[in-house]
Amino acid sequence: MRRAQKPTKNVGAQVRALVNRQAQAWEKRDFAIAADDWLANGKLFYPEGRVLKKDMQRAMRDYFKNFTDLKITVNEMFLSQDETRLAIQWNWTVTRKRDRKRTTTNDAILVHLAGEKIATWSEYLGSRQDHIKVSGPSS
Repeated sequence: MRRAQKPTKNVGAQVRALVNRQAQAWEKRDFAIAADDWLANGKLFYPEGRVLKKDMQRAMRDYFKNFTDLKITVNEMFLSQDETRLAIQWNWTVTRKRDRKRTTTNDAILVHLAGEKIATWSEYLGSRQDHIKVSGPSS
């Protein structure tokens, strides 16, 4: 697992740690690792819908019914001058259980921060390979 260790553009250690916790939570299938980084009403948006913070653990569990061996590589991060918007580029590499096909998706992510908490996390998927079909309630 590769994490952003050194400053990327104007991103400091605290923001790098937040992004690394998000990646670790998905890799370990344990939203509790990253939950404190989110506002109580935080939302994850992705091409097929959205997931509320309160439903994130269930969304992870549902995702891993079809996929395994997730590895995330954080490539780039940029923080706005007012520290309210964060852009992330990471690679999401996973094995689909049904055929053992391993694929990598290049994700662009835009995060809106309120203080030091995630208000919204919006995924924009690159070469999409049946990657983030998160099920669960949308709100």
